[in-house]
Order: sequence, then structure tokens, then C-alpha cells
Amino acid sequence: MTKTAFITGANSGLGLALTNLFLSDGWNVAATARDPSSPKLQGLASEFRSLKVYRLDLSDQTTFQPALDAAIERFGKINVLINNAGYGQFGVLEHLDINTIRKCFEVNVFGTLGLIKACLPHLRASTEANAPSRIIYVGSGASHFGLPLLGPYSASKAAMNLFMESLVYEMEAVERPIQVKLVCPHGGITETNFNQTSMQLADLDKMAPGIQERYGAFLERTMQRFGAMQAQSMSAAEAAETVWTAATDHDSTKLRYFVGPRDGGVNLRRRMQGREAGENDDEVDKRYMESMRAAYL
Repeated sequence: MTKTAFITGANSGLGLALTNLFLSDGWNVAATARDPSSPKLQGLASEFRSLKVYRLDLSDQTTFQPALDAAIERFGKINVLINNAGYGQFGVLEHLDINTIRKCFEVNVFGTLGLIKACLPHLRASTEANAPSRIIYVGSGASHFGLPLLGPYSASKAAMNLFMESLVYEMEAVERPIQVKLVCPHGGITETNFNQTSMQLADLDKMAPGIQERYGAFLERTMQRFGAMQAQSMSAAEAAETVWTAATDHDSTKLRYFVGPRDGGVNLRRRMQGREAGENDDEVDKRYMESMRAAYL
């Protein structure tokens, strides 16, 4: 029987690549977006009867149930929930308004958790012993290491990283279990609106004069560094293949699926470095922080 994937943030970048990938393998896809009028997404909808497009905004939880109800009415079930949508927030703390930071958490943490909670009855209804339903969360390497200007985004992704790990045990402990998978792209993804929509709040001309003088040179160096990292980014199609693996493989015990850029992802390597002979945990962390300071200061 044909399976159904429910995908958020499907109108561009990774979400659009995922929609293409699942459709090409014969799945039904409920593709959701804050603005579902994307020409590419609508073009796919006119080509595939197995695709339906719905509006869903993670900052507005009243949009969740109508999208889920419509997907169930059309396809009868949801086998895989792919939490791809997210909100990026760049800037220095001294410049950012607290409500702006709160918005990042409302979308990336509370909105995502609200959608998972709303979808659980449908996932549990479709789970089978030999084909369990799955919750896929698209995280970020930024949940494993802190980068300058990315404090709110990194913190929100780190919160979800551990929430998904906690959820593994809850979902596996009950009758009709659901598998939880966490995909961790690191180093950036091309063909996405993330940088364009996120970096704008780091613009110097939007900062108060005193903050401009204090952080101006640092911001310019950091943006140049991010630009160099972006040049090594993986394609959306490459990242989508890893999400596909997380959604379809037979490894019931694997939680995290890492996928990185052409250079292998130097920041994650720094974070994941093991102990050297004779080191304790404090010394490992000190070595990690020294390497990050050397890269970004």
C-alpha cells in the first residue's frame, strides 16, 4: 500500500527536494509551507496526483489541524512526518530584541513540538510491527557547536536535538511504537532561502551607532568566513538523500544521520574530536574552544 509523507517547509530548498524525491519513489506527499504558492511546488502539484499542497505556518498553531485533517481526508494516513521547516536568526545578542529571539524559539521549538504532538495520533494509527511510522526532524550541525551570530538559532536547534533524543524512549516504550530519527546537515545547503532570510538582521546599517563601532569589523570577518563555508555547501538533493535514508532504512536503533559539505565539515570534526592520550574531559573541551577561537576571532 502506498505510504504518505507529511513534509513541512516544502516550497524551497531541502523541502522541495524532499517532495521531489518521495514523489519519484511513488509516495503520496502532503507538502506544507507558510506560503504554498511557490511556482515550483504548484508545478509539481499539477504533475503528480499523489501530491497535495497545504498551508502550514509553524508560528501559527491554528494552521496545524486543518492541514493534517486535509491530508488524512485525501490520503487516509500519514506514515512519516518530516519536520523540515525552520526559522533562522542571525545577529549579536546586544543588537537583537528579546522578542525576536523568542520568535526563533516559537517556530523552531514550540511550533515543531506542537506539530509533532498533533500528528502523533495519525502516526500511531498507521504504524505496523514490520513498518513503524517515523518522526523525522531535520536538525543542524549548529546544534552541536556554537557559532558567532547564530546564538538563537543554535540554541533552538540544540534544544530540539536533545528533545528528539528524549522522545526516542517515549515513542519506543509504548504499544504501537513510532521511530524517531534526527538528520543533521552541517556546513550549509545550497538552493535555500535560509541565508537570505536569516542574515538580514546582522546588517550593519540596522544597528545603533555604538554597536556598529563595537562589532563592525568582527561582523565583516565573520560574514566572510560564512561565505567561504557556503562555497563548500552540499546541494539540497544530497541532503534529501540522507533524509530519505532516515525515513526508509531498516535500522531501528539509529537516531542521528549526519550529512556534510565537500570539506567534511571542519566545525563538527572539532566538536566530535575524541580524547588524546592522557586528556580529561575538561582538556578536550578546552582544546575544542581553542580551535574555534582561532577560527572565528
